[in-house]
Amino acid sequence: MKKPTSVTSNHKSLIYLFYTLIFLVICGLTYSLPWLSGKSLIWNIDGIAQHFPILAQFQGILQGTVHQSLAGWSWNLGAGGDQLTTFAYYVVGDPFSYLIALFPASKLELGFQLLVLLRLFCVGLAFLTWANRFSFSNHSKLIGTLVYTFSGYNFYVSMHHPFFLLPMIIFPLLATGIEIMLKQRNWIPFAISIGLALISNFYFAYILSIGALIYLITRSIQLKAESNRQRFDWLIIYRTGQAFISGLLLSGVVLVPTLVSVFQSSRSMHEGQFANGLLLYPLSYYLSIPNQLITTTTVKSFWLVVNVSGIVFLAIIYILVHFKTYKYLATVLSAIGIGMLLPQVSAIFNALSTPSNRWLLLAVLPLSLATMIFIDQIAELTNHDLLWLICSTVGLIIIVWITRGFTLKLPANDLLNYGCLLLLLLILVTAKATSLTPTKLVTATTGIILISLINGGQGWLSPNNSVNTTGEVATGAATKWLHNYYDGAEKSVKTDNSFYRTTTARNYYPHPTAGNNIPGFLGTHDLNSYYSIQNGHLYQFNQALGNAQSVANGPVGQGDNRTTLLNLLGVKYLFAKTDILNHPQSLPYGFSLMKNHQGKPLEFHNRVVHGLSNDSGTVILKSNFALPLAYLQEQTISKTSYDRLDPIQKEQSLLQGVQVNRPVTGIKNIKPSITIKNVKYSTKLYTQHIINSASKTVRYRLKHSPNANERQMATKKMTRANLIQAAKANNVHPRSKRLQSIIQQNNRIIDLNQYHNQSGLHLMTSDAQGRQLSYQLKIDQPQQFKNCELYLVINGVNITPDTIHDQLNKLTNRATISGQPVSRLQKLDQFRNAIRYPDLGAYTLSAQTKSSFNFYRQLPTSNLSDYSKRQNIVLNLGYSAKSRGGVVIRFTEVNALHLKKVKLVAVPFNTNKYQQHITKLQQQGLQQLSVKNDRITGLTNNSNQKAILTTSIPYSSGWQLKIDGKKTPTHLVNQGFIGATIPKGRHQIIINYVTPGLKIGQLLSIVGIIWLVGFTIIRFIYKPKNEIQS
Repeated sequence: MKKPTSVTSNHKSLIYLFYTLIFLVICGLTYSLPWLSGKSLIWNIDGIAQHFPILAQFQGILQGTVHQSLAGWSWNLGAGGDQLTTFAYYVVGDPFSYLIALFPASKLELGFQLLVLLRLFCVGLAFLTWANRFSFSNHSKLIGTLVYTFSGYNFYVSMHHPFFLLPMIIFPLLATGIEIMLKQRNWIPFAISIGLALISNFYFAYILSIGALIYLITRSIQLKAESNRQRFDWLIIYRTGQAFISGLLLSGVVLVPTLVSVFQSSRSMHEGQFANGLLLYPLSYYLSIPNQLITTTTVKSFWLVVNVSGIVFLAIIYILVHFKTYKYLATVLSAIGIGMLLPQVSAIFNALSTPSNRWLLLAVLPLSLATMIFIDQIAELTNHDLLWLICSTVGLIIIVWITRGFTLKLPANDLLNYGCLLLLLLILVTAKATSLTPTKLVTATTGIILISLINGGQGWLSPNNSVNTTGEVATGAATKWLHNYYDGAEKSVKTDNSFYRTTTARNYYPHPTAGNNIPGFLGTHDLNSYYSIQNGHLYQFNQALGNAQSVANGPVGQGDNRTTLLNLLGVKYLFAKTDILNHPQSLPYGFSLMKNHQGKPLEFHNRVVHGLSNDSGTVILKSNFALPLAYLQEQTISKTSYDRLDPIQKEQSLLQGVQVNRPVTGIKNIKPSITIKNVKYSTKLYTQHIINSASKTVRYRLKHSPNANERQMATKKMTRANLIQAAKANNVHPRSKRLQSIIQQNNRIIDLNQYHNQSGLHLMTSDAQGRQLSYQLKIDQPQQFKNCELYLVINGVNITPDTIHDQLNKLTNRATISGQPVSRLQKLDQFRNAIRYPDLGAYTLSAQTKSSFNFYRQLPTSNLSDYSKRQNIVLNLGYSAKSRGGVVIRFTEVNALHLKKVKLVAVPFNTNKYQQHITKLQQQGLQQLSVKNDRITGLTNNSNQKAILTTSIPYSSGWQLKIDGKKTPTHLVNQGFIGATIPKGRHQIIINYVTPGLKIGQLLSIVGIIWLVGFTIIRFIYKPKNEIQS
């Protein structure tokens, strides 16, 4: 059996031609399906919230239609951020993104999708470049390229994260560079590939570096063994070092500032557990693996995306059967299989954070290599080989049958994948039995493989085969929404020539990630943003204040619409739905409707965007309490004093003084005096829907009866005789053991709640039917809390998850109450669902008053972006001038919540004291304030004492301060922002911004280019005599 060796092909160009033609055919039969169904390739989550608006901003920068450079500060990245390092994760290092400059702005959506297909095409070209370093047949190289290009990973990311295709291009280039370095002793191509990887995306560079290191070690050992050399070529270490250093130098202009930003980012400061605290994955994950190998429509938990063609499965078995012959490749494949089973491996590949299986993108190359080997050996398969292939295929199907709950209830598309696998086996067996000619064998197998790849693509992209396309934005909707996000209301705000920030009311869009970065494109200075790299100090500031909406990827959100938080951040305008005109809701204190010349609310009618708009118009509210971007504080709060305060006290204290980490000589240090009211309440469990008596059982069945008269009867008062008659009619047996058991269980639940919740809300449970119960926190003396912003504060949360046993019991209980029989098959289906969709600790806790609704979402352990197990929750229930009788608390999903302490807190806002604090700080704002992208200037008041310059500019070492032309150090204030000590008197303030690390990075890149060019010239002149020719 042949092993891959280094040989030059005579017909390489022909392979590229065939690849191009087949690529067009497969794309035509797969990627045309979303278009035919009226869908784009823009995902309605990250696609429309991140990728599309970012590309729109990038296009504007490249075409010069926006007043923003690529390197520098932007006030349109949430509260403000570095343009280069924020976009470095998405577009800066992606060469394909620069091609968007060739498209007019009106064709942005078309450009977005064409670039997806161009990247995918280049994935195959990169693999062919690597495959051509070996002596495989043209046929096997073509099949390997198609398998690599149209793998499940590529289909998945092309629909969700298009720039994730970049590592699929770069990894074969890195492997090619390694091959050239090992065989021809030329490290320069490897260095260029390293530079490209480091520039493209620091996160993928990390994953690719591990993959490249494994490839380098494996191939070095293999080539040494095959050459029978006794001594190791230690110069490999020198060449690798040269390549690595050169790549680092080349990438410096992007890599250095990006790394500086990453180490100060929210992800670095986020206190997450390694691998989300998992020792093993949930059972459902392991049970999903067998069916995920060659199908496309199973759940992709923990980013487990394998989904390769049936030919790849056969190739894996062949390589493992011939372990001694292909021991290096077989070892790698075995390690991949083991790595898939351990969350710790995924967490290591995912930068020591969450257990994401994105690293499996590296597995596609060795799988494609195994496929090329297998294709070249098809004609020489022995009976022993065929027996292994047949047994393995049958074994796979049996395992899938078992792990699917002893059923093969699969979508037709998945069944066709298994059909293709069986058909391939049939052809191989027939070829062996009938001595089929090589030409016919190649034609038959190629045809089946192509059908399998097309079917796999249609499994991802066809609305007839998958629900994936339902998650894509309708054609044309993304472009329309990009310009109509606020229904045109942003134009009225832009007439304000002063610096301001904006946000949206909590329910402006129901989806939590809806269009997070679109406001950045529209230039409204919206607080909300969602980027992978966010300012870590801004994140810590929000975490300290207990902002319930704050996550690593979006540190501020809407500020939970908290009055003082919005004022501290300088929010002057708030966009809300027109629904508030007819259905008033709680809004931050001090915000009032903007009105037109007729004195009526300025209303912008809904601009309908299919599947995206909020089905309402827009109104704008304006506040006069927003603090300026920079102002002076004459009092400080020490870190020790600040840390002793609870989140709401911290928020209010920042109006009295500025928090500093070290004492400042000449400035008074205070212990803030804060007016906050603790609200006494009593806990009431809503018991009217709990079935804790036979009469309630009767009413329940009447209420859910198909008979209209019986449903009407359930709403009326019933006598004992009526109840007995209805019980007989609805087959209710009050003394049945099963019903009595449920009634007793529900009564115990009521008693348990009353016992635990005597001194506050401590327990929230479900009833015997599995329905989560609702609670009311009834406020004592509600008149005392008029004109207040109300908060629900929870400290210490633990859950009781739903077990499989719980779910089966609840199914039986529901059936008993409703009078419906439960078959053994229904119980079996419930058992399957309980295993397939386990309780992973996620829940939603909501709080509602007459005029407000707010909630907190605890993410499951399977969340790989923002998972954090929160023990402390602060929910803003809004400001109200009227009294509120109570708060209704609900929860979802888990079986029970155990709460250590729950309190209601009221912050009064109608007092003169609050307005005095705000007015004083506004008067101490910089005069003649001018805010540009990278430059802020202004004059201080003629103060009689030292003061602290306090800003809401997210802290970065890139900001440089000059006072009267003299450079002055800045420091961190309020845990998140730029501050500085200002001497008494009147002074000119200039704050300039330069991307940290950019100048060093530029210098390193220049050195890297000179370094690489110099070595290239030297190599050209002094070519090694003993170079191994490829």
